[in-house]
Amino acid sequence: MINRIKELRKAMRYHRNQIGDDRCWVDDYKVWNTLPETKQVLRLPTYDEGMRQCRAFHKYRNSASMEETPADAILDPANWDDDLAKMNAEDLRSELSKLENAIYQHCNIFYKVRTLEDDKELYAVLPEKIPADFRLPCEEDFLGTKRTDAGCPQFWKSHQNCPGEHDLHQWGPCKK
Repeated sequence: MINRIKELRKAMRYHRNQIGDDRCWVDDYKVWNTLPETKQVLRLPTYDEGMRQCRAFHKYRNSASMEETPADAILDPANWDDDLAKMNAEDLRSELSKLENAIYQHCNIFYKVRTLEDDKELYAVLPEKIPADFRLPCEEDFLGTKRTDAGCPQFWKSHQNCPGEHDLHQWGPCKK
């Protein structure tokens, strides 16, 4: 059970720790796919659909500033899972359930656009209490075509001629 808790926390931390151009709606799938009931196949969207998702991501999951780190935050990653050693079997089951529920809730937002507040709720179950950096590049850099090494349009174009399976967590082209 401890290993499963660590696995879920690791996926949530990866999602939280992405910054700048590395923050992406595609990363949601890495968290969701840790649970069988929320597992989803991430297929290569059309360019227009990918850009629609990117525009929504920039609009609703971007912040102009970084939140302050709480005084009781656990800053050293080596100590992030220390709480598990003090838990009995019932506490571990409860912790596992809390993590699974947070992931399930994040995945199953059908009634509205997913926002950075939804991401904050996902991260709130982590013991370290470290805030995410929701600052994204300016709209022109994130959604524009000026830069050839960054931005959503360049990312989706990099996958247009992929021959087989797509790893949408990496720039293309993907290999067979």
